Amino acid sequence: MVEKLENILLQVSKSPIIDEGKLEEATQLIIKSVIEGLDISRVGVWLYDDESACITSQYLLDANKGEQSSATICAADFPNYFNALKQERTIIANRAIEHPATSELKAYLKQFGIVAMLDVPLRHKGKMIGVMCCESIKPERQWSGDEVAFVGILADIYGRAVSAAERVRYEQLLIKHNEDLEQRVAERTKSLEDALSNFKQAQDRLVETEKMAALGKLVAGVAHEVNTPLGIAVTATTHCEHRLKKLKQSFDEGKISRNALTQYINDTLDAYTLMNSNLERAASLIQNFKKTAVDQSSFELVECSLGDYISSLVISLRPMVKKKKVTIQTHCEQELTIKTYRGALAQVITNLISNCAEHAFKTPDENHQIDIFVEKENADAVVRIIDNGAGIAPDIQHKIFEPFYTTARDDGGSGLGLSIVYNLVQRKLNGTIDVQSQLNKGTTFTVRLPNIID
Repeated sequence: MVEKLENILLQVSKSPIIDEGKLEEATQLIIKSVIEGLDISRVGVWLYDDESACITSQYLLDANKGEQSSATICAADFPNYFNALKQERTIIANRAIEHPATSELKAYLKQFGIVAMLDVPLRHKGKMIGVMCCESIKPERQWSGDEVAFVGILADIYGRAVSAAERVRYEQLLIKHNEDLEQRVAERTKSLEDALSNFKQAQDRLVETEKMAALGKLVAGVAHEVNTPLGIAVTATTHCEHRLKKLKQSFDEGKISRNALTQYINDTLDAYTLMNSNLERAASLIQNFKKTAVDQSSFELVECSLGDYISSLVISLRPMVKKKKVTIQTHCEQELTIKTYRGALAQVITNLISNCAEHAFKTPDENHQIDIFVEKENADAVVRIIDNGAGIAPDIQHKIFEPFYTTARDDGGSGLGLSIVYNLVQRKLNGTIDVQSQLNKGTTFTVRLPNIID
């Protein structure tokens, strides 16, 4: 190949424009290089459309007249030319007006004074996508082998430019897709964060509601239990008032006797003794209830004497299970002091006792029993709540700590009690809880708590 053509090819091949993805600029560079190398006036890049069977000029340059407007020719009008294109071989027409492939382009040839045509296929990924059409107006133009090879190499470089443009387009699409994806991820993340925030708020409200429900049951039980000693005290007061009125009447009438006065004194002392014991009992119930209520409404980290605390807590809980005739006993052989959230522990014990009363014992029975054992195991404090009730079926034992799972939906059960217990033990008390149960033999809940203070 002549040196001039080699130099042009070298410059075009080394140009960064070819691989930058700027197809229009690369096309212009290639066409201008063809005009310079072949010393011709018109060169165009025509792209083929399979569906319409037409080719349309993507870029058409006339050295004398500048860029030409887009033009289209179709197979229906020029069948011989398109049959030649389908062969995907270079069309070398030194006399275009006489060549079998280009002769039917007579009107086009005469319009622009075209004498010779050199049409080289353009390929991309092994497929012909168009043709580079080189047109000469010089008479007796003969295309040399070097010129044909020169244009063929530039056609291959055009395919390289198309690949670069396609790569850039895909990169831009990928960047846009990533940006859209990041935006969607950000939106979805924001949505999930909002949903999680709403869920946490709802969970907090549910915990508070369940806590208040447990306190409500406790209040109802304590109120009923307090009514008994207060009722006795009121009756004793009424009795004393009645005896005092009779004594005054006898005194006013001057009929009071030593015997009657002695009887009144004895009866009054008995009544006051009865009143005092029952009022003390009511005061104790109210004091323990107050302590329990305050603990359940305040989650503060404090040192707690576990056995004493649970024993006093049970006094407040007994009225809650009295209707089912349940006896609650606490057993603590070794006094344990633990640093924990006493309010959370109170709610755990309250919910477990309430759960036993509702589910373990269906009907009142003097034999119903709940035993609470407080023990030390290694470095942990262990609280076992054991009942002799109905037990839990094996197929549902793994579900009882799930939120909203309940076997008492028809009786108004929410399915939150044991779920709240589980979360309080795991997250607030930093402990563990598990359950063992046999049908008709009872259930054992084991709560393991860390941080024993020796």
